[in-house]
Amino acid sequence: MGPQINIIGSFFPSWMLCALIGIGAALLGRWLFVRTGLHPYIGPPALVYSSLGILVTLVLWVTLFRG
Repeated sequence: MGPQINIIGSFFPSWMLCALIGIGAALLGRWLFVRTGLHPYIGPPALVYSSLGILVTLVLWVTLFRG
């Protein structure tokens, strides 16, 4: 079992926190791309935003919880 974090008395796997932050980063990235006008010029949106979310999730996991 991987590292766990305590949130208000309940233990959650730490990858859940990293995944939530990754999803938030993908949403923020989409907002920034739309705001700056780059959204029409990027590749397939489903691939780009899911890749961005996974990248942020894995970088956080390796950085904060080196297993």
